Amino acid sequence: MGNKNLKLTKLALALGLTVGLTGCFSDNDNDVVVTPPDPGEETTKVPTPDTPAALSSYVSVTVTDSATGNVVDNATITFFESGAASTNVTDLDGADISSQTSTDGAFAFKTKDGASSITLAVSAADYLEGSAIVDLSGDANAINVAVNLVSKANLAVASQADLATTDGKLAEPLSVEANSTNGGAKLDIPTTVTLQDADGNAISGAVSVEVATADLSAEAGKASAASIIPAGLNAGNTTNVLVPAGIITVNISAGDTAVKSLSEAVTLTTNFPETYTKADGSNLAQNDAFDVYSYDETKATWSKLDSQAVVAAKSGTVFPASFETTHFSSFVPVETVTGCSEEVSFAFTGDAVPASGLNLKIVSSALDKTKIVNSSSGVLYAQGTAGSAGITSSATVNVEVSDANGNVWGSASNVQLCNSSATAADIAIALDAPVTYVDQDFSLTYSCSNTDQPDTQLAFTGALVRYNQAGKAPLIAAETNGTYALTGLVSGATYEVSVIPVGVDVGDASLTVPTFTAAAGEAVSFNVGRSNCQFDEVTGVTGGN
Repeated sequence: MGNKNLKLTKLALALGLTVGLTGCFSDNDNDVVVTPPDPGEETTKVPTPDTPAALSSYVSVTVTDSATGNVVDNATITFFESGAASTNVTDLDGADISSQTSTDGAFAFKTKDGASSITLAVSAADYLEGSAIVDLSGDANAINVAVNLVSKANLAVASQADLATTDGKLAEPLSVEANSTNGGAKLDIPTTVTLQDADGNAISGAVSVEVATADLSAEAGKASAASIIPAGLNAGNTTNVLVPAGIITVNISAGDTAVKSLSEAVTLTTNFPETYTKADGSNLAQNDAFDVYSYDETKATWSKLDSQAVVAAKSGTVFPASFETTHFSSFVPVETVTGCSEEVSFAFTGDAVPASGLNLKIVSSALDKTKIVNSSSGVLYAQGTAGSAGITSSATVNVEVSDANGNVWGSASNVQLCNSSATAADIAIALDAPVTYVDQDFSLTYSCSNTDQPDTQLAFTGALVRYNQAGKAPLIAAETNGTYALTGLVSGATYEVSVIPVGVDVGDASLTVPTFTAAAGEAVSFNVGRSNCQFDEVTGVTGGN
């Protein structure tokens, strides 16, 4: 009996084994074996680098208050080229833009091939509009531009509001006068004049009027005339230069509509101080006449008026000079003198210029210009180009060199900008760093929570990284493989860092970098936690945690 059970058990085992194996083998007649997957192999999502190469070929602009050096919040730049809106400007990602607004006074954009220069019109609430011309003819990887806006609080400004009109004409004659210490300006509009918009249509509703001016030699705490003259007055001039003798800016609007033209001419008057000396060295006298140039901010261009500013008899301590216009803008009476045809160069001795650069500011009664320099010597204006910057053959200026935080490194007075020397630099200043500067590295990485290796950190390349002390103009860090060089830091000062991704979408990842205190030899790092990284699916790789 035992043997029979043993035989049955062997049979059952044989049958069971046969049934169990039929699921592993093909049931066709070809006897092809299907290999089961190895349970030890997995498919893993591995993050792959998706940030671009280091940022290159761009323009960086900082907009600051001319008096405080602090950045101007909520400024807007509009781009012009050859008297029209530019079509050659893009954001850093390559999308066409005609204007750009910044909450912190810092701008960055790119230009298309073929553009030789771009004019920037810069505006912000409570500031007079400023401008700058960006020369694109060089081969610099990055072009840095500093624009100083002048607060209306530092000008001679007179305004009137809620002036009634009928069919575009004022209900009452208007006279608005802005008084300054050594000059002033006045606007007169009779009731016979129709106020018109840019298309020549009569405006409707109440109007507001503002007249602004500044003295050639400003008193302490006030802005000079040169600091508010829009860029480009001498664009293209080489042999002769237009030297400003004053400025009047008139803004009239009906709500959001600007008054740009008039049905008939009105009179503007600028007051010259009795101490004014003409370009030929003679004193001002009655019946002297000045050509007048007007600036069209809708095109960023200058043009000469048909009317001259004719000097009247002296009244008190000023000589009034009146002219007529049929539109409103900025108006500059000028004298024509010989321009500088030589190159204008600089040479610094003493402490080295930090890699972050220094601001070189040139000031006179006719000039107010700031250049960012990154070397101890160089050429500010090439031969034959100084005239277009308004520099005359006899220009005498004061020069100051400072960092982005306003710390002064050196200065010089009564500098002859056009000295014609073949060996000596026009501007020679011994630099003395007023504070201790340090350099630090900023390591920027990103990690990817949408992969199986969420703790892996990759180099975040191609970003625009700025750093600055609170309220001051930011500097841009140069990058090498995701490490950004923070140079020219004031030791012990607190800095902010801003990260702007370029060419990559980081989704809702936080880009808020903690502030840090500048200290030599200490590295700064920040990781961007992303949830939208690119990845490869790889078999046989173990995921990380």
